[in-house]
Formats: sequence, C-alpha cells, structure tokens
Amino acid sequence: PVSHALVSTYLGMRNGLHYGVKIRAPHALIMHLIFKAQSPLKDNLISILKMSFVHARNLGVFVFIYKGLLSAARLLYIALGLGVSTPPGAAARGWHALLAGWIGAQFVWANFSSVNEQICLYLLSRVILGLFKLMAKRGVSPLNKVNYQQVYPYLASAIWAIVMWIYEVEPKMLQPSLEASMRYLYTDSNSWSRKERFFPTLASAAILGSVFWMKRKSLADLWDLKKRV
Repeated sequence: PVSHALVSTYLGMRNGLHYGVKIRAPHALIMHLIFKAQSPLKDNLISILKMSFVHARNLGVFVFIYKGLLSAARLLYIALGLGVSTPPGAAARGWHALLAGWIGAQFVWANFSSVNEQICLYLLSRVILGLFKLMAKRGVSPLNKVNYQQVYPYLASAIWAIVMWIYEVEPKMLQPSLEASMRYLYTDSNSWSRKERFFPTLASAAILGSVFWMKRKSLADLWDLKKRV
C-alpha cells in the first residue's frame, strides 16, 4: 500500500505538469495571436512560457497535495483496521476528497492570479451543473422531474441574455479575457476606416471554404442551426 501510494502520488503530479502545459500553451498562443499580435514576438513568447509554467506547476502541486492526503488517510484507515472498499489511489471516504480538495486549494488555487481565476471559473459552471445533476439523480424535487435536455434551452438563453446585459451595462464587471472577446465582437465593429478589412481573414476563409467543400452536396445543412456540422 505504501509503495502504491508513493508511486500514485508522483504519477499524479507528473500528469498534472503534463496536462497543464498541454492545455495552457495552445490556449495562450491563440489568445496572444488574437489580442496581442502587435506586441513584440519575444514578449509574447515569454508570456506564453510563463503562463504555461504557472498552469503546469499549480496543477502538478495540487494533484501532489490532494493525492498525498488521500493516500495518507487511506493508510491510516488501513492501520486502524477500518473498512476500505475503494480501489487503491481513490478516497477511502467521500469526505476525504472534500477535505483534501479544500486543503490543496488553500495552498494553490486560493492565491489569486489570472491563471488561477480562469481555472476556477472554468470549474465553477461544471461544478454547479454537476451538483444539479447529482440532486436530480438522488430524487431532489423538482430537479428529478426534468432532464438536462429539457432544461438546456432555457439555461443557454438565460446565460446569453445575462452576459449581454452585463456587457452593455457594466462591461468591466466581466472577467477581463471575456470582456476583451466581447469587445472585439460587439464594439470594435461599430467603427471602421478605409484600411479596415471587410473580408474574412485567410485562416477563417480557409476553414469556411474547406467545410463548404466537404458539405457541397448538402449545403442546406450548414445553415440549419439545430444540426451538427
């Protein structure tokens, strides 16, 4: 059990480092190309490297703390002769995961930074949705009387209605990267000059043209918003 705990914890940290780079580096690259294309190349590369490092480091450290605490609690339960029915590496009790997640977050995610905030916001919507699904599964009314597919149209409409209202009324209340994206979409198009590009960029034209070519025998499907391309 001890050797498995050590190896499992190390591999979890290793996977955290790898996944952090895998997720952050492409995302940072795309965001810099869109919003900071005019900045010096060296500055952009340094920023991408730093953001990727922070994401990988924080995720790796959190996984190490979390799995280390779960392993310690599991070994303690085994030593005390308490029943452990979960597989090696998993939480011996559900509340162990809750406590280990809290402690790990206090060391890592509770330190405010743009990277940490983005990760927490990414998780927030999924946690809320997961909790609603969990309550429905466990028979909590009225959630157990509807399914996600029935609720989704109203959820999507409410989300977009609220975010558009906030953007028009108090845009700075939105998360900076979201506000920047919405400004590019809805505000930058309100004014233009003779130098303004009125045609799609080369990248967007290539993608659109490729899809049109692949679907040339069923072009009508491309305009059906209820169908997946």
